[in-house]
Amino acid sequence: MAINYVLQKCNNEKSDNYGQFVARVRTLGTTTTEDVAEKIQKNASVKRSDVKAVLDELADVLTEKLADGFTVKLDGLGTFSPRIRAKYQAVTDENPYDVEENVKNVGVLFRPERKKTNGGTVQTLMPERKLKKYENYVQQSNATPEPVNP
Repeated sequence: MAINYVLQKCNNEKSDNYGQFVARVRTLGTTTTEDVAEKIQKNASVKRSDVKAVLDELADVLTEKLADGFTVKLDGLGTFSPRIRAKYQAVTDENPYDVEENVKNVGVLFRPERKKTNGGTVQTLMPERKLKKYENYVQQSNATPEPVNP
């Protein structure tokens, strides 16, 4: 198991890496809830339809809890928290702060669970840090390349 990457030239003139090559993740595609349910069915004694129902309900409960202002921690997976992204305009007093004008985005922050190892800490979702150049993977697996998002 490895993370596939491509080398891509940085064309952002404002970046310190402008004109240089940087590694970018290249996924093999998207796995859906149905795919996950099918895989869990093969690995457990639960029907795919039951797994799918639980995953759908999980999404609903996550949405509800986050909207209510809670952080949600799922053991073995990570922590979901509500997030506000504000413009970098500080004010000296709370009263003139206009939330509608100064908040750019309200969303969700996901932090993968981490575990301690002899070498430090690793994310439980990505315990191995192996990288593989994407072209090599395509040749070996006959995978269909997905477009690179610049």
